[in-house]
Amino acid sequence: MYGYGLFETIKVYNGKIYFFKEHMERLKRGCEILNLELKIPLNIIEEYCYKLIRKNNLNDGGIRVAYSKNKDKYCLLITTRGNIYKEEIYKKGFKLCFADIKRNPESPLVRIKSNNYIENILSLEKARKKGFDEAVFENVYGKICEGTISNIFFIKDNVVYTPSVSCGILPGIIRNKVMNIVKKLNLKLKTGQYHKDDLFNADEIFITNSLLDVMPVNQLEYKKFNLKRNFITRLLMEELKKLYR
Repeated sequence: MYGYGLFETIKVYNGKIYFFKEHMERLKRGCEILNLELKIPLNIIEEYCYKLIRKNNLNDGGIRVAYSKNKDKYCLLITTRGNIYKEEIYKKGFKLCFADIKRNPESPLVRIKSNNYIENILSLEKARKKGFDEAVFENVYGKICEGTISNIFFIKDNVVYTPSVSCGILPGIIRNKVMNIVKKLNLKLKTGQYHKDDLFNADEIFITNSLLDVMPVNQLEYKKFNLKRNFITRLLMEELKKLYR
């Protein structure tokens, strides 16, 4: 199948699928980029998802919708997983390192959730072998992009920063939700091109994805961060939780 396909990982909480519409809109955009015809109506995909959730008795976790093509045949594969991110993990935070692989911001694949995910898998496995929880990609120009499974934010002097899409990132669903929350709280938000030093000099760092939501970062390479001072990160975590009520 040569990685010719896409996938979306979607949050399930209290038996309900969250942000399904946004995920499917991104899936549709990805299909257009890969010249894939989405032959199954979105309401039918959602119906299949809920049937599987009920069958697997999934209350809290995620559902993965994968769509691919093999010659003239299209395949829709839906799987579920339980929630592995417990409360203790958020109290401890994640340790990050930098990935060796550099991203090409001109590649169309960086802005979609392609099945061709081997760079992410290899970089994450290498990070975990070194005792880290996540690896952060830079692009070929030395600018910060994103994590292997996450988008990244940092805070300096009460300003919230995150790399722009032009750096070569996947515009995450939760990334967008957090950006909207930042604006709603009248905090300063800046998107742009940033370097390693910007992260090392940050007051706070956190990462986001659809299953993690907002995960505080307690260490970047050799530098440790005091999570007791993560005032803005904690505020954003609480505000995001309100979307699931």
